[in-house]
Amino acid sequence: MLNLANRKTATGLFVVVLLAFFISAPLLSLFFASNLLGRQFTQAQAVTLSFWNNPYLQRVIVFSLLQAGLSTLLSVSLGLIVARAFARFGKFPLRHIILSLFGLPLVVPAIVAVLGIISVYGSHGWLPLGSKLYGLTGILLAHLFFNLPLAIRLLLPVWQSIPQQHWRISSQLSMTTRQQWKHLEWPALREALPGVVLLIFMLCLTSFAVVLSLGGGPKSTTLEVAIYQSLRFDFDPSLAVVLSLLQLGISLLLALLATKLTYKPDVEATLNTFNTQIPHSSSKLFLGLLIAVASVFVLSPLLAMIIEAFQGPINEVLTDSKLWQAAAFSLMIGLCAGLISVSLAWSLLSASTQHAYWGNKKLASLFELSGSIIYVVPPLVIGTGLFILLSQTINVFEWAIPLVIIINGLMGLPFVIRTLGPAIRQHTMRYQRLCAGLDLHGWQRFKQIDFPLLRKPIGLSMALVTSMAMGDLGVIALFGTPETATLPLLLYQRLSAYQIPQATITAVFLLMSCLVTFWLLEHFIGKQQKAQYA
Repeated sequence: MLNLANRKTATGLFVVVLLAFFISAPLLSLFFASNLLGRQFTQAQAVTLSFWNNPYLQRVIVFSLLQAGLSTLLSVSLGLIVARAFARFGKFPLRHIILSLFGLPLVVPAIVAVLGIISVYGSHGWLPLGSKLYGLTGILLAHLFFNLPLAIRLLLPVWQSIPQQHWRISSQLSMTTRQQWKHLEWPALREALPGVVLLIFMLCLTSFAVVLSLGGGPKSTTLEVAIYQSLRFDFDPSLAVVLSLLQLGISLLLALLATKLTYKPDVEATLNTFNTQIPHSSSKLFLGLLIAVASVFVLSPLLAMIIEAFQGPINEVLTDSKLWQAAAFSLMIGLCAGLISVSLAWSLLSASTQHAYWGNKKLASLFELSGSIIYVVPPLVIGTGLFILLSQTINVFEWAIPLVIIINGLMGLPFVIRTLGPAIRQHTMRYQRLCAGLDLHGWQRFKQIDFPLLRKPIGLSMALVTSMAMGDLGVIALFGTPETATLPLLLYQRLSAYQIPQATITAVFLLMSCLVTFWLLEHFIGKQQKAQYA
């Protein structure tokens, strides 16, 4: 038993060292490339590194924080209103379907959502905004499309957490809706809101594809886009280093702030539709209208894009060899990244649960935290560090696919740990003694015990990371070339060339590819064998 624990610990430590290397090496390359250790600076470097003396850096940082703040304010405030409407409206026939559809933005690639936003609010869309779409307005609309459903899914469980007897007492005391909000709902929400706000703010701050596509010019540049432009267009690595360090500093400050919170909600892939009996509001017409408006806002971009795609040159796009080559690259990147994430997370979680089983909770938490800490390091910062580190010895563009796979695999680790972690912990506590008695360990235990009972969260984790990597534009935009273009990069290239009909069809193809891949992986890997394990 001790030998087994030692092997799991050694494997877990190897993964921790590997993660530390892939995080620290790019960051150290940024640090040394910026000449921060030197005592003498050129005038240009001094101006670049001085925030107060550089209007460009001021503008980029201010706009990054402004768009993230406004996006978070809109998403959380509207999400709070709609989540409360869901909670107080009660059950209705389409409730489960609507809540399930609200999960689509979590799987839809950002560049696809951009096309949907353009289809609805573009010059020829259903609600044309014209040139106003490109800039802060378009960024806010796209971020609201992604984060409004996320806020609803995170805040709606708060109403379920309120004890049933509290609702019963409030009814006996004839509390009004306003009094119930003040004494029951708001105290529970007050604990959840800071974590939700920080999570959505971080997502908006590190948003890349949305700002790159809908920014509309230099005035709407964020740190992520500025890093990309400084490397791919301006060929100014020193500026990319400074911007990356600024981005990292802001992310770390947010991470430190998050650790001070007493409650941090988890993003779950499934949503409970609640059996808790919450007193229904008398103004059901108004609540139903809120739910309907939110549903239309979330679903209309995808619906408009699909309708517009069927009116375009479908045959021309589908017979283009570039599309299928890009699809092959996307699928390869997604599957490899998913396999890397699941494998690394399994090693970390196995070591963590083994030590938790033996009562060493601090070391168990350390293993699990090591896989989640990478979330505070933006992927474009890691990509920039690798670009500068490797460009001295190799042609990084020739190694685009392996680099994109590695970065996406690492960035998927927090999601796998959050999805797979609880299942592995419960499974280990339940079957550890049985496996020890049967002398089952290693591959035999995984084959006969672990995988059959854990295949559902494994399949969900694999599907989630694969679909996210398939739709990622940030890292491939940094390293990709026309010869190694993935579907998101090909879509962005067609958008940049104003080939909107071709881009729309490509976007629908990418969306269907991600959804089908997600369903196939979750279905075939996660399918339970009920007859054998009834």
